[in-house]
Amino acid sequence: MRLIEAIPATTWSATVPTSELLPLVLSKRDRLDPEDHAALSALPVRTERYEHGATIIPQGPAPNESCLVVAGMSLRTQQLGQSRTIVSAIHIPGDFVDLHAFLLDELDHSVVAQGRCEVQFIHSDALREVTRTRPHLTRLLWMSTLIDAKIHRAWLAASVGLRATERIGHLLSELFVRYQLIGAVRDGTFRMPLEQKDLESLLGYSKTHVNRSVQELRARGLIDWERNTVTVHQPDTLADLSKFDPKYLELRSAAR
Repeated sequence: MRLIEAIPATTWSATVPTSELLPLVLSKRDRLDPEDHAALSALPVRTERYEHGATIIPQGPAPNESCLVVAGMSLRTQQLGQSRTIVSAIHIPGDFVDLHAFLLDELDHSVVAQGRCEVQFIHSDALREVTRTRPHLTRLLWMSTLIDAKIHRAWLAASVGLRATERIGHLLSELFVRYQLIGAVRDGTFRMPLEQKDLESLLGYSKTHVNRSVQELRARGLIDWERNTVTVHQPDTLADLSKFDPKYLELRSAAR
């Protein structure tokens, strides 16, 4: 089954060094002290780049590394039988795609590149050393896996309880907040390697449903979406329409 159509190379975003990106994301959840920053900066990484549709992590035995997205986007996919592929998560820069693999023996999903994607792999031995010496960082990394689970539950609830326009608005609201987290939103606008047509396979909607829903959001003055560029004009109104509550993303004050 075709998952997501290829996208132009112009959506390929600049790499953010792990030493800057990972502390940035974690610090949105709680304060990091200088020792925490130093420990993150010292993590040894292996950088790999993938073209659209390439498998980054295959389903099966868990690898001895965990993967951090630093540019582009990846999708977590799961097989239903031999002919159907379901997208169960979207990962953007700053996301640890499979931190849970550090503790698991078997992965029930694959991770594939959506457009061009750059990732950095961190060996389990390095993560094990963090858990041994930096308990605060350990809690924050553990939190990131729990937030992944909360996002998955929010997706499940939205897929069951929202009509197409609300569901698409919910997804755009979530991505808007997640891109804000890494400083990638300017004047309400962010770029991502997804187009409107990708929602057909991503959310399981027909082309007619997608077009009608996006047109409704546009007609209400809530969004503009041209190829890979989305502008959210009224985030609060879009969130209200879409029943979106960002609390599940666990954005906390770093001043605690």
